[in-house]
Amino acid sequence: MEHKGNFILLSGLLIITLLVCAAGTTFSYLGAKANTSEGTTTIINSKGIINAQFDPEINAGMVNAGETLFTKKFVISGSTSTSDNVTYELDLDVSNNTYQNNALVYTINSTKDNGLAIPSSTAPVEIPGGTSLIKIGSGSFSGPVNGGKHEYVITIYRKSDAPIFDGEASTFNAQLKVVEAV
Repeated sequence: MEHKGNFILLSGLLIITLLVCAAGTTFSYLGAKANTSEGTTTIINSKGIINAQFDPEINAGMVNAGETLFTKKFVISGSTSTSDNVTYELDLDVSNNTYQNNALVYTINSTKDNGLAIPSSTAPVEIPGGTSLIKIGSGSFSGPVNGGKHEYVITIYRKSDAPIFDGEASTFNAQLKVVEAV
């Protein structure tokens, strides 16, 4: 009879443990997902600080050939008290592009008051279909500087010679990411 009581107790503890683990896993997954939409990226290293504040999410539906899908303006700032350069990289992390391969393109325009900004594009850059990580470019701030600014406008649009709509709704989901340049 004592073994039956121990079996029930151990079974109950096992079920409670599994429920706690499942709830913890679900919470950490949802918590991590919620953090991806924050609009502040701060990079701090021994050379200085880079700060980008903008909504990184890009979600858009169907547009006709030649139409703009998305335009985003943002500023990346940098500070350093040393004579070293503080560098960053801007990436376009495409999680879902159901448009036909290379039907979408982007252009970027930049202005700066210090260092080297990512150069403005002289021609549209193609975005492959599916998922991809596209390095848009690297920028740097020349030290010493306090609050140097690089201003950008990125525009994503459908090429005017893109294939005709094939009857399915196309979507584009991506994030702009500012990371420390290596």
